[in-house]
Amino acid sequence: MRSWTSRSRSEMQSLETRTRPLQGAQLTQLLSQLLLGGILCLTIASHSQTSAEAAGGRASGPGAGTSEGAGTSSSSSSAASTAISSDESGDPSSATAFSSLAQVSSLLPEASALSATSGLVEPYLDGYATSNVTTQIGTHAYLPCRVKQLGNKSVSWIRLRDGHILTVDRAVFIADQRFLAIKQPDKYWTLQIKYVQARDAGSYECQVSTEPKVSARVQLQVVVPRTEILGEPDRYVKAGSNVVLRCIVRGALEPPTFIMWYHGAEQLAADSRRHRTQLDPNLPEASGEGQSTIGSLIIESAKKRDTGNYTCSPSNSPSATVTLNIINGESSASAVTSSAATTRAYALSILALLLSVILIGVGHHT
Repeated sequence: MRSWTSRSRSEMQSLETRTRPLQGAQLTQLLSQLLLGGILCLTIASHSQTSAEAAGGRASGPGAGTSEGAGTSSSSSSAASTAISSDESGDPSSATAFSSLAQVSSLLPEASALSATSGLVEPYLDGYATSNVTTQIGTHAYLPCRVKQLGNKSVSWIRLRDGHILTVDRAVFIADQRFLAIKQPDKYWTLQIKYVQARDAGSYECQVSTEPKVSARVQLQVVVPRTEILGEPDRYVKAGSNVVLRCIVRGALEPPTFIMWYHGAEQLAADSRRHRTQLDPNLPEASGEGQSTIGSLIIESAKKRDTGNYTCSPSNSPSATVTLNIINGESSASAVTSSAATTRAYALSILALLLSVILIGVGHHT
């Protein structure tokens, strides 16, 4: 009996240590089951000891019937009464059982207090109240929110510019399929925005459903690179000459993986008999601000059919277009000369008109 009692006491001590990480209803249920089990075992042991003593009394004298009646009455009353009567008769085993039962009962308030303390633990956000994320247009953006001790609470993402609820836990509440909530193993609830657009820039808020709410903001900045084709938007080139069109991408976080060229709606092959493309990434800017990428289209021995619009389309920035005009030898020269003569005549007409206005004004004053 004493060995069982000491074992029960040690189990209760180890139980208290093991249940500290538990929270809420789980901890209360476990403690209640184990404590009630210990009380029941102690009660059964005390009752068995009393029954054995009653049987010994019947065998030793004529008062056995009276002892049997008393034993039956005691067992039907309660386990506590049995322990008390055994203690008054001077039996040390019964006294020890009653003492153990009292100690187990005394642990109930401590277990309840421990359960209440565990239930009061609230979720909190690990990190800064405001953070910044910079991404480039056309790529994927990941907005982090690390929540600890979440328990049974929910995590929501809100777009602050219009108050739109984007996600609650893993459920998505926006028709735009580019938005997705990702639960990662390291307690991160990440908002993913696929193929970021310029209009996605702004503030987003991660909220935990506590009272008052726990929240953190993420400021999303979207970088839009600049794309241009060097030179005039309209070009005139003699037939038979080589043409080089250069497309430059500035302000990108990462260089484009490719730059596609189009003649009208037709995509040009990277390496054909008459067209070649070339990509020069990570070129330093003349202003010293960042790096740029140049994609070149080389047209060898240009022909009349090469006339038209040429568009460069980088993988991570907007497109740019230039118009190429291929003109034949003499007609080319005459076209250029005619154009220059027309320009000079127009300029002279404007000057003559201005001079006439000035002379008329002077005549009126005199």
